Amino acid sequence: MKKLLVPILLTISTCFVLNQKSVTPVHANDLFVQKNAAIVPKDIDLNDVKEENIRAYYTNLNSLSNEERQGTNLLKNLKPILKNGHTPYYYKDGAATQVWQAYEIVDRDWSKSPAKDIEGYDPATNTINGYKYGKSTSDKGSDPYIHALYVNRDKENGTKAWSDHSQSNYGINQEHIWPKSAGFEDETSEVGARGDLHHLWAGNGYVNGQIHNNWYFGNVDKDQAYTDAGSKYNYLSGNLKGVSKTFGGTVEVFEPQNSDKGDIARAIFYMMARYNYLANDGDTIDSTNPNLEIVNNITSFVKTGYQSSQTETGKMGILHDLLEWNKLDPVDYFEIHRNNLVYNNYGHNRNPFIDFPQWADYIWGTAGSGSSITAPTRCANPNTDKIAEGNETPVYPSDDSKKLDIKMIAIIGGVALVVLVVLIIIFSKLSKKNKRKVLKTTTKYVKKATKSSKKKR
Repeated sequence: MKKLLVPILLTISTCFVLNQKSVTPVHANDLFVQKNAAIVPKDIDLNDVKEENIRAYYTNLNSLSNEERQGTNLLKNLKPILKNGHTPYYYKDGAATQVWQAYEIVDRDWSKSPAKDIEGYDPATNTINGYKYGKSTSDKGSDPYIHALYVNRDKENGTKAWSDHSQSNYGINQEHIWPKSAGFEDETSEVGARGDLHHLWAGNGYVNGQIHNNWYFGNVDKDQAYTDAGSKYNYLSGNLKGVSKTFGGTVEVFEPQNSDKGDIARAIFYMMARYNYLANDGDTIDSTNPNLEIVNNITSFVKTGYQSSQTETGKMGILHDLLEWNKLDPVDYFEIHRNNLVYNNYGHNRNPFIDFPQWADYIWGTAGSGSSITAPTRCANPNTDKIAEGNETPVYPSDDSKKLDIKMIAIIGGVALVVLVVLIIIFSKLSKKNKRKVLKTTTKYVKKATKSSKKKR
């Protein structure tokens, strides 16, 4: 079995190709009214955005000084870019039908519910004309499979858009990655941050309601008692709640599965870039437009909901761990495509930390040992900074050091193949007498190893 693993994985990794088309997104900024909820589109553009258009989106940064493109100044200057043309959705107590409908596209599992199966799909343009959304759990429409946060990606996906909106099994919730209780609790404002699709993802209901709740995100100390959602449902393993490994103490934190860590970190980074009061720009601060801050502590955690103001920020953490996660779980293609789908069709703005994940370090610095963060040393340059391609290899924490990723297996397999070829060449040049000696010795050791293996069993 082990001998077959390497060639199989090598074949899969060689044959896997992403076929992407690119067009320039078109949307009417002049129709945007911030406090009015958007309407889901029926004509949908599934194409990814060209690199030159991504760079052009951030063009207003280019004329700024280096100082203005680093640290909190970069956050301050990203806000008007992300705010321009942004379309919020209605949200109130999970009864946001249009958000459920948006999930059919932005969180879709395109392998299990492919575009070719959608009525009105045109493969020539990679667009959908007249898409028919579901309306409720009793009027589900096509009810496509979707990727929900916290559901293990290496297990069979049983999550669908409309089938189950409970907190059990594959049921899904509308998961505010930045909890609305942490700065925009007031329900009199039902759009804006509460309905921002860049942090309002489909998430497994059990993990959202019973494990995450509104705890800060952070690494759990596995030497202490903790809760693993996998003990309830095996396809939710790795989603943990327990005390902070970074800060200790008694306040609990939530650590999602490895494959969601980077996505969550970049959504949190986006929220502070989109919703802040760093420029004292005169914006009204409410649930539509909160004033948010990422903190590097657990002492500011507040269990009950509260509202931010011009002088009191809505707080979320832990910054040190989020900076680590941004690198441990790099941007993947699903995240890139989701960002483009939101931009082309729904929110009409982008998450800059999916486009340029390195900008997190340019703003907050680099996570060091313990809880330390070193100051940023570089500034953002949209013209030349590398845009995420979605093909980086995840680097898992030391707790998971026994796991081998596909790239490592391919390297080991390649080395083993070279060694095997060399041995065959050497063997072929031996005399018949020496060949018999080698075979006799090899057979002897194989029999000995087989006996030893049977005894251990």
